Amino acid sequence: MIDIERVRHDLPAVRAAAYLNAGTFGPLPTPVRDAVRDYLDEAADRGRIGQAGYDRWMELTAAARAAFARALDTDVEEIALTHSATDGINLVLSGLTWEAGDEVVTTDQEHPGLTAPLAALARRYGVVVREAAVGDGSDAVAAVEAALTDRTRVVAVSHVLWTTGAVLPVAELTRVAHDAGALLVVDGAQSSGAVPLNVEELGTDFYAVPGQKWLCGPSGTGALHVRAERVEMLEPAWPWYGTEEREPGQAPRLWAGARRFDAGTVSLGAMAGLTAAVAWRDAVGWSEGHARAATLTRSLRLALAELPGVEPLAAEGRAPLVAFRVEGHDATAVSAELEARGVLVRPLPSGTLRAAVGFWNDERDLDRLVEGLRRL
Repeated sequence: MIDIERVRHDLPAVRAAAYLNAGTFGPLPTPVRDAVRDYLDEAADRGRIGQAGYDRWMELTAAARAAFARALDTDVEEIALTHSATDGINLVLSGLTWEAGDEVVTTDQEHPGLTAPLAALARRYGVVVREAAVGDGSDAVAAVEAALTDRTRVVAVSHVLWTTGAVLPVAELTRVAHDAGALLVVDGAQSSGAVPLNVEELGTDFYAVPGQKWLCGPSGTGALHVRAERVEMLEPAWPWYGTEEREPGQAPRLWAGARRFDAGTVSLGAMAGLTAAVAWRDAVGWSEGHARAATLTRSLRLALAELPGVEPLAAEGRAPLVAFRVEGHDATAVSAELEARGVLVRPLPSGTLRAAVGFWNDERDLDRLVEGLRRL
């Protein structure tokens, strides 16, 4: 069982407001803040150069790689370090070889972190992007399958739709993509830390995640999972010093695993913080956190459904994201009004609002949101 008082003690931001926007940024635990500060103090006092500084660089990046591997339940050799989930998406799409007329199948509810890289493929190479209308997510497999053709090279989808919190059946989509001879690329921006996740069981080829959302890590952190058998088919999108392994007396060579795809130098302070964030989540309990968030999400959805003029958009059994409309009110204005009342939610471009429910929330947070909406 989660010690909710201890959790909330470690998260000053959730005591300052009803924190319901981890879908953008998760609350920052004090151990994460302390880890970043400790690194910066060390770097300022002792310097960042010399053999000790180089060894510290290797130590911090190795620890962060291992932390992301734990979060995705995979092997550390299959993890590349990035600055964001979008970094990971771009590493894959820019690292594959394309010809005019090649096709990518995606959904009609993707985030710009995926749609913008796909639009770049269309402009640069003449790649055709097909959108499958997935609705509430229940017919996603059939919709994607119907959009496949013999020119489909990649199926690129979110695990959890940012618009509604619908969880797409990724394992089934992997099967459909592979049966069609295509690769599956997954945007895990709203899944890692929010829902149970094991990329080995899902069978995905490439899976990109951020560190600053549901994992509660610092900004500028992320990871790309590259299945071992896919490493050689992907070219490093932007080669740099860390792309290659260097040993005295030997010519540089690409790292054997996903490390060759690391997206340049990631802030070492951020890496220290990310490692601390995953360790903190280990201590909280992953399955316990998922269960608590799911219970709170159900409670919020039911409470919103009882409010006049408020329409929750997603049904039961979703990720801990609740999208809703407020009749007769602009979403951005509602968000600002709620923030003034100490409630943090996200207005979406579609004109809806989204509450991201974390295991750190309690019933008082949900009541504050409901009361804030009632007072509009």
